[in-house]
Amino acid sequence: MGLSNISAIRKKEIVEAFYNTAIKEGLESTSIAKIAKSLDIQPSLIIHYFKSKEELVTALIDHCLELYLRIFEKAYTHRRNSSDVLYALVQRMFSKDWNDLFDDGVYYSAYALVYREPQVKEKFNKIHKTLRAKFSSLLKECDAFGHINCKEPDQTSNLIFSLLDGTYYFINMLDTDTEQKEHLKQSEELAFKILGLHKNPEN
Repeated sequence: MGLSNISAIRKKEIVEAFYNTAIKEGLESTSIAKIAKSLDIQPSLIIHYFKSKEELVTALIDHCLELYLRIFEKAYTHRRNSSDVLYALVQRMFSKDWNDLFDDGVYYSAYALVYREPQVKEKFNKIHKTLRAKFSSLLKECDAFGHINCKEPDQTSNLIFSLLDGTYYFINMLDTDTEQKEHLKQSEELAFKILGLHKNPEN
């Protein structure tokens, strides 16, 4: 195994340890020393790969994007056409699969940094642009094959993701799992209505 591969693996281990520690301790209270302790290594080894906690935060946001992109990859698995993919993807986006990918407390704590950390803002901007662009591309494909009528895919993608972001922000205020699932279902149905998908394609 080359040195670059070892470095990539070690960085991934550190970022995942940072994430898990942040879930337990809170992002603000998570220090390089605590991350090192969770890995049973010296803090200097973490600093070798990440010069500061700020660098760790930006790497964590990249990790977040990778997790969300896996939902897109799963939607393409064993699907016959773009319509099937779109339906499966929307179902996953408005489900616990999407919500449970990344801890809300860590996500929103990191997001709060966009107001004072330009690099963090840039990383979150990358998440939103990447996901919207991939969804827009799928809408264009579905429109080209006549599965949906979508002549403004970029605008429609932005609308769906605005609905998605608002939905997950709101369900955190709901007290019960039943209430959360009901609101997710309502948002999913609205997304299908916006897209003109009214029935489940055959798998």
